Amino acid sequence: MADTSEIYKYFEPSVQQNTLALSNIHTLTSWGVGTAAGILGLTGWNGFIFFLANWVMISALILFVKCRNNPSVHFKSSFMDVAVSPLLNTLLSYVLVWTLMYALVYVYD
Repeated sequence: MADTSEIYKYFEPSVQQNTLALSNIHTLTSWGVGTAAGILGLTGWNGFIFFLANWVMISALILFVKCRNNPSVHFKSSFMDVAVSPLLNTLLSYVLVWTLMYALVYVYD
């Protein structure tokens, strides 16, 4: 018979709420970072390096400050849920806002 501590390790509504909060944090920070990159006039690889540097910083802050260096308490697949899984969606939002802000600021240059 399975160990009951493994069966009831995670309370699913709490995990879903944590995942939603994490998604909101990543989305809002990608908008902010994309706005900054567009206003700063970053183009090409500089913009992607700016995104990756900020991605590492935000993920580290979430891991060490919000999760207290123990994300497996709050998420099922600890590091994957916090840093790797939302990367593509956040990158797409970043590129959208980055190009929009760049076009709005530097349209007549």
